[in-house]
Formats: sequence, C-alpha cells, structure tokens
Amino acid sequence: MKLTFHLVWFLFFFFVATPREVRSQFQFNFNDSILVQKLGNALENPWAGGLNYAQFSELDYDFDGDLDLVVFDRSNDQIRVFVHVVEGGIHFYRFDPEGDAYFPSDLRYRMQLVDYDQDGKNDLFTYGIGGMKVFRNVGSPGSGLQWMLVKNLLYSDYNGNFMGLYVSSADIPAIVDVDGDQDLDILTFSIAGDHVEYHKNVSQEWYGHSDSLTFVLKNRCWGGFKEEVTSNAITLFDNSTLCTSGNVPNPETPVVIKPEDESKAHSGSTLLAIDLDNSGVLDLLIGDVAYGNLNKLINGGTGPNTHSSMVSVDPNFPSNSVSLDLQLFPAAFYLDVDFDGKKDLLCSPNAKGTSENEHSVWKYKNQGTTTLPNFIFETNSFLQEEMIEHGIGSVPVFADVTNDGLLDLFVANYFAYKPTLEKESRIAYYKNTGTSSNPIFTFIDADFLNLSQLNLGFRILPTFGDLNGDNKPELILGLENGTLMYFLNQSTGSSPIFGMPQTQFAGIDVGQFAAPQLFDLNKDGLLDLVVGEKTGEILYYENMGTTSLPNFQLLNAQLGGIDVEVQTPDGFPLPHFFTHNDTTYLLVGAFDGKLRFYDNIQSLSSGVFHLRSYPFLGLDLGAFSAAWVDDLDQDSRLDLYLGQDLGGIFRLEHQTGSTLSNNEVSFGVCNAYPNPFNELLTLESHESIGNITLFSLEGVKVFEGQISESKGSLSLHFLAKGVYLLKREGKVIGRFIKA
Repeated sequence: MKLTFHLVWFLFFFFVATPREVRSQFQFNFNDSILVQKLGNALENPWAGGLNYAQFSELDYDFDGDLDLVVFDRSNDQIRVFVHVVEGGIHFYRFDPEGDAYFPSDLRYRMQLVDYDQDGKNDLFTYGIGGMKVFRNVGSPGSGLQWMLVKNLLYSDYNGNFMGLYVSSADIPAIVDVDGDQDLDILTFSIAGDHVEYHKNVSQEWYGHSDSLTFVLKNRCWGGFKEEVTSNAITLFDNSTLCTSGNVPNPETPVVIKPEDESKAHSGSTLLAIDLDNSGVLDLLIGDVAYGNLNKLINGGTGPNTHSSMVSVDPNFPSNSVSLDLQLFPAAFYLDVDFDGKKDLLCSPNAKGTSENEHSVWKYKNQGTTTLPNFIFETNSFLQEEMIEHGIGSVPVFADVTNDGLLDLFVANYFAYKPTLEKESRIAYYKNTGTSSNPIFTFIDADFLNLSQLNLGFRILPTFGDLNGDNKPELILGLENGTLMYFLNQSTGSSPIFGMPQTQFAGIDVGQFAAPQLFDLNKDGLLDLVVGEKTGEILYYENMGTTSLPNFQLLNAQLGGIDVEVQTPDGFPLPHFFTHNDTTYLLVGAFDGKLRFYDNIQSLSSGVFHLRSYPFLGLDLGAFSAAWVDDLDQDSRLDLYLGQDLGGIFRLEHQTGSTLSNNEVSFGVCNAYPNPFNELLTLESHESIGNITLFSLEGVKVFEGQISESKGSLSLHFLAKGVYLLKREGKVIGRFIKA
C-alpha cells in the first residue's frame, strides 16, 4: 500500500537490525527558514514542492472556522495543504507539510471536497472503479481531521438497472445541487462521451435529509446539447434519438455498463457547473482532453430546473479577458482564493505528463460578485509563482560556481513543458546572495548555460567538481543517452563561465539516463565518479589520474549491490553520497518516489552496502525522488533537500538530538518502532507517553490505550495487515505498516 508523503514534521525512521543491535535514528523536520528571492521579492512558500496538474478544493482543515486550500495533484496523486493564515490583518496561504497525513492514502485521479450531508464539513469524493467512492468527514476540533469510508462505489438507478454511477477515470464530474433541494446531484458525461447525464440525489425526497447518497438517472441529455466525440465542438438543441425519444422520463433501456470496463469510454472531459448569469439555473464550463480552452455554455432556463436547454456557447471563455489556453485538458474550480469573499476561478490541466507544468494554474480574479461573477485574468502561476517550480522530476544540486565560498543552488528536471505540445530539460540557477550562516537563494536563470538549446534529451543531470586543480568546479552532465558531457570552468570572477561542451569521457556510457555524482569515494584525495543508470544499478568509476588530469576507470558495474529496479517497475537511481563526522553515507532516489539510505560504505570493488532504511523516513514523494544533504547555514545541523515529481524542492533540517551514529541512542518527542511491525509496536519518549490511539486510513479508531511509562509496547496482533495512523495525546506521530 502506498505511503503518502507526509513529512510528518516529526519525521522519523528507526532501523532495528537484531535485538542485540542498538537502534539509531536520523530525523528531519520541515524548515523553510532559508529565503528564496525572485524578481526582487521573497517567495512566500519557496520550499512547498511545486505543482503540475492541480485540482482545488476548500476545507476547514484545522477546524479554526475558515476555509483552507487543499490541492490534489493528478501527476501522481499527491496532496498539498495550504492553510489560511491571518497575521497583522493580512490573509495569506502557508504550506502545511503535515497536511497530507490527514487524508486517505488510496486516492486516485481526482479529489473533490464538497459537503454532501449538509453538516458544515466538506466530505471527500474520489475515484472508485469506474465511478466514485466517498469518504465522510467525521473530524472535529477535538479529534482533528478524520475520514470514514461510506461508499466504496456510488450507484444509480439507470431506468431500473441499479449499477455503478459511471464517471471515467479521466473525467472531473460536477457534484452540485442541480434542482435546489439541498442535496448534491451529479452531472457527468456518459460513457459515449457526447452527452451529459443528470443523476438526481433522491435523499431529500425519499428520506427527508441530505446524507443518503442515493441516485436516479433523471436526464440522459442534460442541457440538450451534444459534444462531438472527435472534437470539443458543441451542438446546441441536439435532436438525436437519445435526447428525444431515448431520454427521461420515458427512456430507452440503456446499455448496461460494467463499472470496471472503461475500454469504450470517451477520452475525457471536465465539468464545472455554476450559475454564471444569476438566472437561477446552472451553466457549464467544459474542458476537453485534446484542447486547451473551456467552452462556456449558458443555460436558457430560469429558477431551479433540470430540463432547460443550453442556448449559447462561447469557446473563447472568458472572452472579456485573456481567454484560457492551457494547451491540453483544462479543468476549472470555483472558490475564493484571495480572501475577499468572492469566489474566483482557478484553471489547471487535467492531463498527466502532457500539458503545461510550470505555469499551470491560471487564476481569474472575480471582479464581480459570487452570484454574478466577472472573471479577469490575473496570473498563470497561482501558488507556483511563490515556489521553486521547474516542471517535472526536480533534482537539487549545490555547488559554488561564483568563487565566493557560498554554495549556489541548481535545480534540474526530467522535463518542463515547452509550447506547443513539446518538452525540454533545463537546469535552473539560484545564486547564493546571503552569507555562510544565512544563505539566501536568488533566482538568476531558468535555463543555465542555455542547455535546453543543445537538444540533449530529457533529464540532463549536473554534477560539479574541480577536475583540473584550479579550485573551480567543472560541470559534468549526465544525458538521456547514457553518456556524459563535460564543461570546463573558465570563470575569472564571480560570474560563472563555462566553455563549450566536450565529450571528455567518451568511454563512459551507462545505457540510458546517466545520473552522475563526483565524490571522493575511496578517500584518496581525487574525485571519483558514480553514475546511476535507468535499469537500476549504480556504476563506480575510480579516478586513476591526478588532481589536474582525471582518469576514470570502471571498477564496479553494480556498486554496493544496489539495484533499485527490484523495488520499482522502473529504475532511475539517483545517487547522493555525503560525509558526516568522517563517515560516508548514501541516499538513493528512484522512479518510485522513495529514498534508500545506505551505510557501511565499504568494499567498493565488490560487496553489498548495508541498506539501513527503505523507504527512508517513510517518505513517498510521488515519483522521481532526489536528495541532497549538506549543512548550508552552518548551524551544525544537516539540511536535507528533496526533489520530486512536482518540480519543486522541500527543505528539511536535521532535528536536534538525533544522530547518524550506529552506537548512540537519542530520542525526540516520541518515537515508535519497528516500521513495518508485526505484532508489537514499541514507543519511547523522554517522558510518560500517555494516551495512544490508532486509526485506519478511513478514520476508524482500531485501538486506544495508555502507556504510563516512558517506554512501552503495544500488542497489535489482532490488526489486519495495512497502514495505520498513530496518535499520541491526539497528535500525529506517523503512519505505520502492519506487515
């Protein structure tokens, strides 16, 4: 089961080898204290990790009475929470790195937060096989945010055939009160993809309340229009058989659709149903998988009704401002994101891997009212413009290229979107304009050395090191074709200048997607070369040359016995060796979004490194994990910089009191081990542990007990295998796997 990325921000991982060996830990907390500047402004959430294909919802996540912003990114089903904060009368969003720990882990394709039971708390709708599953919000100010699975699959009465309410995995339906009776209905495209179906929620009619998710298909041609299957063209007043004799209230018997069979489904559409002209009926904004615009359809009816027709279509929405053009598959979301009490419009692509991924959240400010909106374009990078954000598969690398003794930041990527319908790999450059104890990273260039113009393929990865003895770092690039490219450092002052690319190491070819690192692995004073290859192994090239003339010779084609493809369907290992207290360690990122932490880095020509923890810190970054460890602010606490699928960087700092040593025990607030556990889960603290509760990911409490001492074990043999959320005195400790 997938562990979601919650940098619990009591992040911890214990390694327990045998009862006789001593436990050790390596703890980090999220820390955004290092400033990042761009265009003269300090970014508000620089280390929030980026966004690609975002879906937006509102939720009172922290039960403080206001609405926070929850982002579900379709890229690899990641969640980001931005808490509504008020300081000095100023409203803004602050990234909460603990946020995704409070959501179910099995969310796929989409997430919509709406209040179906009218209790004032937004509930969660997500993909179920062929349709939708629903989690009810059962949290409270005392217990925090919790979810209970109430429907593994929504069903509807298709003219006497009670079956799964079909919603394609590619689609975003409209979950909205169509008929004004205070329960939420569903508008969704049919499996053919040409007409919108109206599934009426009959909870009020049948039961007199809103909390029964019981649906009946009431209109197979809602709005009376047709969207062409081969384009996004709209035909108004469609007079096809389905919309006339085949429609409700006397419909033809529809084809029975098996929920798990989506092979005949249309390519994809997104729906936002809102009243744009204050007529009392719902209009539509429709996005299509193959187009970058939204079609605006105006409903010709008045007052709540379910049968009036759309009477006009505008393919250039909003035609009174900058028309939306997101290249592919836009989805629209209606919510107040600038705290003025009026709902704005956010638009983002719903097309994983094939659309804009750096400037992919368009905000239209509502300069009208919520009941009669007037959308005016404001930015194409909402939230993203306040982050380090560079496409897909970010990789942080640090090197002093300005000869000032300060490490600068480089962010590589797998690729960024390039108009139109193309991709390119780039390296962004942030100069360190701070001091040795107070680094500040200032954005200089999104395409360092204009490397994208060299057409080197995807995922060009840099490593820096002085290879000619002049105390200036050279640049080596790992390329998609498995080879390396060399750039001589020709700087004479504080501006980095590199020569023309050279194939200095022509004999080195690892096959595909070379991921290099220069590091003195054998501690002989010469920089060696380690290179990850796509198939999962790491190759070690020992430097047999001199400080002024390197000579890299292959010593081991599978360094440390590592093959990350054993744990992930694809490899893409990205090695990062680092030294702490004269001991060498290794972190390896990979396609699966997890990190592997190795110690006992010996036997370089053969032998196996000791895998100390996997996944390191319990992290799942979605995809393309990358790590860099260094003490950049020289406060004697290591920093951990994480790159990942969404194109941004997370910054963590080593927690005071924890250690990398194998012979020292050190405790944080409260620690638990082992993870995964079988029958016993042990907790330790520097004080009495107190009340302990364990919840399933659906929010069901499965255990509650007390530990009055500073150490104790829980006997949990009765639990089914799975992932559980552990709380101490109501505060999250982490997620644990029952193996």
